[in-house]
Amino acid sequence: VLTFLFDYQNVNSTVLIQMAMGTSLLIVVFASISSAAKHTHQRNVYWRGVAYLGISSIITAAIGSTLATHLDGNVLKIFFAIVVFGVGLRLFFEKVNKEKINAFNPDRWKLILIGTLVGLLSALTGVGGGVFTVPLVYYFASFSIKTAIGTSSATIIITATVAVVGYIINGIGNPNLPAHTFGFVDYLHAIPLIIGTVSLGPVGAMIAHKTQSVTLRRLFAIFLTLIAFYMLIK
Repeated sequence: VLTFLFDYQNVNSTVLIQMAMGTSLLIVVFASISSAAKHTHQRNVYWRGVAYLGISSIITAAIGSTLATHLDGNVLKIFFAIVVFGVGLRLFFEKVNKEKINAFNPDRWKLILIGTLVGLLSALTGVGGGVFTVPLVYYFASFSIKTAIGTSSATIIITATVAVVGYIINGIGNPNLPAHTFGFVDYLHAIPLIIGTVSLGPVGAMIAHKTQSVTLRRLFAIFLTLIAFYMLIK
């Protein structure tokens, strides 16, 4: 949405993608706080996992945001689209319901590795990390899809905050940025989007809690695939 908005407003192409990513991450921070609160109430957040995932994502999120601000926007778009498209296809076509029936006790080193990877991917793509965290903890750390979404919502608060700071620092002083920006973050357009996402975040969490797991997984897969296609053709 932000890519489309900034393109419509004729934002300089050399900073357009980075602005969309930095602004998106700021919105994600607030949306995730709202969503995580609701998921916590529904007991879908594994807080020990949040600690491992979040803390391990800090350094790589900082590195990723710095790297993203120095890469060509088209490279970032293609990278984002390919990764997300692959994840979406696998989630959609998986036939076996992998909801776990054994005792839930994820290996901490798996969570640390996932957090490290998610921090980098999140900052490079401008999303809070849920696009990557959800399928990774679902496949490799034995999370149910609902616990994966809830835990991801809480983890994103940490990851996205660090990435936003990186986009701000690396964008300060860039002559191609328009007014009402703080680094690569457009705070003016972020405000109404933050209001909307904070208001509807708990609604999304409630719907996720009441939706059948297989249906939720496939809806998430369709969402990822549509985003990937848009970024490829844009």
